[in-house]
Amino acid sequence: MNGELIQGLSSIAYEALMKRPLVFLCLLIAGRAFAEDALQPPPRIHIGGFADLIVRTTSPNIAALDLFATVRLGDAWSGLAEAIAQKTWRDDDPQGEIAELDLERLYLSYRTSDAFRVEIGQTHTGIVRWNEREHRSRFLQTPIDVPAIARRPQDDGAWPLRFVGVWAAGRAGGPLALTWEAGVGAGPGAERDVIPILSRDRSPAGFVSFAIAPESISGLDFGAAFYAQHVPSKPDALRERDLTLFTNYVNGGTEVRAEWARMNHSLTRMRTTFHNQGYYVLISRRLPGSAGHARPYVLLDRQTIDPLDPYLASSASEKAWVGGVRYDFTPRLTGKVEHRSQRAAPGGSQSILSFQLSVSF
Repeated sequence: MNGELIQGLSSIAYEALMKRPLVFLCLLIAGRAFAEDALQPPPRIHIGGFADLIVRTTSPNIAALDLFATVRLGDAWSGLAEAIAQKTWRDDDPQGEIAELDLERLYLSYRTSDAFRVEIGQTHTGIVRWNEREHRSRFLQTPIDVPAIARRPQDDGAWPLRFVGVWAAGRAGGPLALTWEAGVGAGPGAERDVIPILSRDRSPAGFVSFAIAPESISGLDFGAAFYAQHVPSKPDALRERDLTLFTNYVNGGTEVRAEWARMNHSLTRMRTTFHNQGYYVLISRRLPGSAGHARPYVLLDRQTIDPLDPYLASSASEKAWVGGVRYDFTPRLTGKVEHRSQRAAPGGSQSILSFQLSVSF
């Protein structure tokens, strides 16, 4: 399995160099800066990342490399860049390999305390809290795959997960520990996996969320998020309005996460609205005693896409449940095995057995 991981990541690096030389060059420069700065304690620049290999019985296999770099520019200013290289292939189709390299996040941050911080650049919208918390690393999350509402547009996901602009957040004191987030900028344009900045296809977007983490119940938080944007789709533009309700409880080895999301698209020239929604519930528990390296989990995953929504033609409805076990060999090496049962043809179902090996560095 380690040989397959090395071979897959080597292929990704080659594809990145050939097809996306600009992003590859940025990563190379960041790596050199890290090597030079490593001689100066404490480091001003930090490079880290995650790598994982996923092998499935009936779905495409994946090898991925997630690299990030942080730079400290002063007491309050810092920067972050994150890029993801991924290769997807099927054992029954050697010619169907797909390699991609994407810039996930790139922003400049100003932070004085937990009460206020601001980011300028490309970051996550926060409308799906799973992505705001886990970002893109499969190493950090409990199951192998993200819920349907948290999938990237490149993977036929429906919800807008990234935008370019200004994002601010803060935390208020008191027994409720209120946190807030807000952002304005440009969201996905006519192509859902592209955020246009300089062209006329810009998609103005705004986001706001509120959450409460009461001190009386350690590990609990819940809240709501709102997102709006204008999509310059053809032949008619769309107004998008999204609402998300979420809750998390993580305490003493117990993990419960749930999220419900609704997305409405309205044609600007006609009184027609398309309704889409989804939700998930994740429950896991780390085993006690000598078995504490293992964490069994179950995930209920649902997504309903309006078949007439022209903007989400490549997205599909989802109805699945997942059961699996995560095993942490070390703090930086984890393995997972899970079984996924999902709706296939009407009245039928599909079973997928997946194995994952993931490392952090």
